[in-house]
Amino acid sequence: MPNNTPPTDHNVEVNGLNIHYLDWGGSSNRNLLLAHGQGGHAHNWDHVARELRDEFRVIALDQRGHGDSDHTEDGYAVTAFASDLAVFAEKIGITPYDFVGASLGARNGISYAGSHSDHLKHFICLDYGPEMSVLSAKNQIVGIGGRRLGWNSIDEYVDQQRAANPRPAEEIVRNSARHTLRLNYAGKYVLKQDSEIFWINGGFGVREVPHLWEQWDKIRCPILELKGSESDFLSAEIQARMRETQPSLTFIEVPESGHPISSENPDFLINELRQFCVA
Repeated sequence: MPNNTPPTDHNVEVNGLNIHYLDWGGSSNRNLLLAHGQGGHAHNWDHVARELRDEFRVIALDQRGHGDSDHTEDGYAVTAFASDLAVFAEKIGITPYDFVGASLGARNGISYAGSHSDHLKHFICLDYGPEMSVLSAKNQIVGIGGRRLGWNSIDEYVDQQRAANPRPAEEIVRNSARHTLRLNYAGKYVLKQDSEIFWINGGFGVREVPHLWEQWDKIRCPILELKGSESDFLSAEIQARMRETQPSLTFIEVPESGHPISSENPDFLINELRQFCVA
């Protein structure tokens, strides 16, 4: 019988910021930390955490500028995110543990893992590497630049998201929406995330790529890269370089999935996490 007990909400001070996280509890001595992608939050993982909570103590956090964690005027450099991850893991006492990062979470995780492999048992990237393809970067900038500022209701937001990508189950999209949006003073539902995070997608993020390749090369724990079979984020050239610098890398294509693997093919993801981290 599935364990439907909700997670507990917690907050911890990390580098002067209030960082919110969910603890799914359980009796396992194996810890699993889930780090969301850009614009996401801890609840993006609810359907995954619920399935894995008997095999892991699952923790999901809101990274700086996202969800119910603080925004910051200090900005969103990958090294700042990485420092947050290191301090967070030490403060809540989960090291050594298994790390799963989706998109931005994987990017930040690479910077972190290169300096703190001793924190990690396994490191899992979901459809991201030290850099993204030129095509994907252009698509991201165009897509984010044309984003809506607000919605009249959560239903309107859910309908828009499902029209753009019908593959994720409606309950996953609706659950995520409840934590993606906040009701503002004008009666509109707007994104919780700090709009300043947008600048990661431009020249600022490009300047961080050499650091990310250096950190990728320094990771000294087992690495799993799950690539969406329909995603353009990792070009053949990037994949080849990732394998060359990390020869023991386990690289798996996820069928019937684009970039958002955790929502488009969660069953495949859950199975691969069990195989890689437990079996």
